Amino acid sequence: MIDPLFTSNAQFEQNFYQGLDAMLEYNEPGVFILVLANALADEKLWRQLKPKLSDKFEQLKAMKIRGSADDIAVFDQLKKIDFSDLDIVKYKQIDGFELQYNPLRALRPQRMSNAKTKGMSEDFNESGFHFNKDFLQKELFFKGQLFSKDISLFYNKFPFAKCHGLVVVEADKNHPQLLTLQLHQFAWMMANAVGLNIKGFTLAYNSYGAYASVNHFHLQCFIRENPLPIENDEKYPLINHWFNSMGDAWEFIESLHRDKQPYHLIYRDQAVLCVVRQRQDDYKHESWTSGYAWYESCGGVNTATLNDYDHLTESELKTELLKLKIT
Repeated sequence: MIDPLFTSNAQFEQNFYQGLDAMLEYNEPGVFILVLANALADEKLWRQLKPKLSDKFEQLKAMKIRGSADDIAVFDQLKKIDFSDLDIVKYKQIDGFELQYNPLRALRPQRMSNAKTKGMSEDFNESGFHFNKDFLQKELFFKGQLFSKDISLFYNKFPFAKCHGLVVVEADKNHPQLLTLQLHQFAWMMANAVGLNIKGFTLAYNSYGAYASVNHFHLQCFIRENPLPIENDEKYPLINHWFNSMGDAWEFIESLHRDKQPYHLIYRDQAVLCVVRQRQDDYKHESWTSGYAWYESCGGVNTATLNDYDHLTESELKTELLKLKIT
């Protein structure tokens, strides 16, 4: 049985945004950053929450704040910004690419996405960053069971998609960021079951070595009704395949695991898209990006400055994307 939360777009979105408003009761930098970044991703929510966020910002600046080292470091950077200069995330199309100006995402800690990787996984590290940390529990949107598995649905602290969350499957079992057949089956079932009620509901997966940032098994969830840029380009330069069978998709994924080949997955509408790419260690990205994960590999690009947003060209975007091409 699907939880009532997942029964319609209206129900899901209402709960998602109400939860953000309620979180402003906390006097913690991590929660403030999360609400601020999510508000800036939605114009209506930004208009609604901007006064509360401004007041909370001044309150936190006057306090001796406590939180994780990452959250305090990000908040220290925020303190250098004039709150009145903050603006909502902007989008535009450039010859088949989707470009967004999302300055707060540039403050995101790199964690494992900036690490040297080898193979398809590394052991779970209890002392490293993971989703069982006490301070993260305030960032939960939903916790319950789905298809006999415990799931924890967190808000994405630095979102770049509508209702952007992180689905942690069996958090207490400390699965590393390595897809197994059982987890693949779960992702397939969740995407398809929830997608029956919530139009545009999608799950995405970054493998180890493909800019996954946390070594604790998670999927990203979001709502997107428009096709990703990769879906509109029959000559897309990266190897990519749609699979309409869970089993066929798994056979292909297993072959990538055997070859130690990083990849991304998109689960949606009874299908799986697999995008094959260069390992994050094997090329050097440009300074205007923090690295290409599933969104960028599918033709979207996050930019942190208006100058990059205004002046990046189709040629520059193509050149960067081609760095991921398997040769």
